[in-house]
This record gives sequence, structure tokens and C-alpha cells, in this order.
Amino acid sequence: MSSAPLGAPAETPVEIPTATEASLIEMVLGIPGVAPRILGTAALPSLGRLSPAALAERAQLALPDATRLAAAFELGRRYHAARARRGARLTDAARVARYFVPMLASLVHEEMWIAALDSHGRVRETRMLARGGADGLYVGCAAILRAALDMAALGFVLAHNHPSGDPTPTEVDQAMTQELRELSYALNVPLQAHVIVTPSGRYAAVLE
Repeated sequence: MSSAPLGAPAETPVEIPTATEASLIEMVLGIPGVAPRILGTAALPSLGRLSPAALAERAQLALPDATRLAAAFELGRRYHAARARRGARLTDAARVARYFVPMLASLVHEEMWIAALDSHGRVRETRMLARGGADGLYVGCAAILRAALDMAALGFVLAHNHPSGDPTPTEVDQAMTQELRELSYALNVPLQAHVIVTPSGRYAAVLE
């Protein structure tokens, strides 16, 4: 059992769940007094969407400190995404949207993800298929189908985000989805749904 050196004051355990946002930021960075300046620039959801470089500029932080804070935001996002994945059954577009919103809605760039399903519509595995810019991405049907087969999917769903806030499918979204649907049924690994999510939580079903 370890103990503090003789004569040294024992450290008081930190109650993480009850700590303020400012205290948590300073725990992550190890820089006392820096949190008010960071929180004064934007709310946490907005800060969590920034890249390390943008966060450094916005909050006047050194890039290593901004990277550490961005990593903490990303870890929290993945934690909530993992909780959403547990035991999920993706049987309709609304469920697919709720499942992917935690991992996609806050991004400032587009990403497309696939979820491989079992025979009951439960998630076997998820994987990012492509990452693009603020207003588009590209991934071919062949790459999507290879991923589905590699994940031993009996069916699969797709989701991607529109950082603009408008979930309306583009003509490219619709054409690709229709082609992929036909190819997936020919391979007996059907595409069950494709949804587009936005930062506000609004979504649109390209296919259901």
C-alpha cells in the first residue's frame, strides 16, 4: 500500500462527477486558472467541434495543450457513442439516426460509417468508411460492399453527416444509395437504411 511521505499533506480525492466544467478543463490541462478564458470563448459543444489548431487559436492555448483538450473531447464523444452501440437494434431510419448522432453530429467535416447487422438487426460491428471535407466526401460502392462482407454482415446500414445542418440528400447521395441497394441485394447482404444526420439532431432517410 502506498502512502504520502511523512510530513507531506495527503491529497484530497477529486470527485469527478461533481466537479465544475472549469475544474475538469484545468484537471485535463494541468494549468490553474486557464478555464475561464477557454469557456469564455464558446460553450462546450462548440469547443468540442474544433480541431486542435482551431482550439489553440480560439482559446489562446499552446498547440500541445489544445491537442490534449481536443483529445479529452474526442474521448467523451467516443464514450457516448460506445454506450449508444451497446445492444442496439437498427431496424428503422429513426433508430439508425439516434445511434449515429453521438459520433457524427458534432463533426465539422463529413464522415460515412457502416454498421454490420446480424439476422435480428443487431449491430455486429461499426467502421468508418470515408472522411471528407465540410461539404462532401466520396466512397465507392465496391469499398462499401467489401467492408460489409469483411464484417460478416447479414445486412447493413449507412450513416453520414451534413455539417451544414441541412439533412436533405443530394443527387449524388440518392444515386449512390440506389446503386448500392441493388448491388447489395444481388450479393444477399442487403443495405437496410441510409441516413444523414446534422448537428441539431435532424436527420433524413436516403433509404429505409
